[in-house]
Amino acid sequence: MNNYKLIGLLVLLFLLCNFAISAQPKQYKSVTRTLKNAQTLDMANMKISYSLEFVPDSTEARKKWKDKKILLIGETVQHFYSQYSRMQDSVVTNATKDYRPYSPPAGETAERYDIYSNFPESKRTVVENIMTFNMYLYKEDLTEFIWEITGESMTILDYLCYKAVCTYRGRIWEVWFTMDIPINAGPWKFRGLPGLIMKASDERQHYVFECTGIEKLKKPEPILMYEGAYPSAVNPDFKYTREMYLKALLDFHENYLNSLLSMGYNVRVFDDSGKLLESLNTTNTTWEDQKVSYGTTINARDKYRKIPYNPIELE
Repeated sequence: MNNYKLIGLLVLLFLLCNFAISAQPKQYKSVTRTLKNAQTLDMANMKISYSLEFVPDSTEARKKWKDKKILLIGETVQHFYSQYSRMQDSVVTNATKDYRPYSPPAGETAERYDIYSNFPESKRTVVENIMTFNMYLYKEDLTEFIWEITGESMTILDYLCYKAVCTYRGRIWEVWFTMDIPINAGPWKFRGLPGLIMKASDERQHYVFECTGIEKLKKPEPILMYEGAYPSAVNPDFKYTREMYLKALLDFHENYLNSLLSMGYNVRVFDDSGKLLESLNTTNTTWEDQKVSYGTTINARDKYRKIPYNPIELE
């Protein structure tokens, strides 16, 4: 059994176990990727930790999730990712017969994206996930944000910070940066200021990043891209774009069931009591087909509903 089939089987068992606990699907629970065939892009000499608090559903602004983020800063490349996501990936990479899936603490989640700034040069490589089901790798220009620096200041982690604002892809952002750390970097995709961005929030407070720690590494840490985890990274004949990803994300939330089937997942539909109502298969396979690597379960009430969402990029 090859690695992809093994991981597919583990994912299926994980999903079925989750269903046994609750018929309601775990909308923000993530599965894992194998961390193999690593390519070293750079060596990081600094690690910045951020907290993220965000609103996953704009119709319920009081319900917030949290994640822990890491920004690795190398000589040329910067890598921003979820600490929880990497812990999940590490668990499945070292999976054994005693495999136990890793889950973040209650109320926290692993946002499934990686952002490589200045890779390739003057570009940004972004790896995005649609839930647990599909992965998109695309490249975009490393354009600078158009910031307006105000006269306001505040202290974060004993660093004097200055306020700047800008509009970016549908949101108005307010950030605080410190010139005491003269690095052109920040959380998520933010950059373009004369110092490290310590805090960033949109005007509705739906996404709030805040620096929780700054570490100068005594031993440089490699900035890695795991080609085995990102299929399009090793398939140069197919190129995703940000627009393709955003359309797929919208389609997924507008038509959850059909999107799963179109991605090649067989779907079993259960009611609240756990009774199997129907098995829906992709065109060329059945649930029992040994060649099928992936399958998932949903609750009957989710078969036709739209899933509200609140992407960080609105346009």
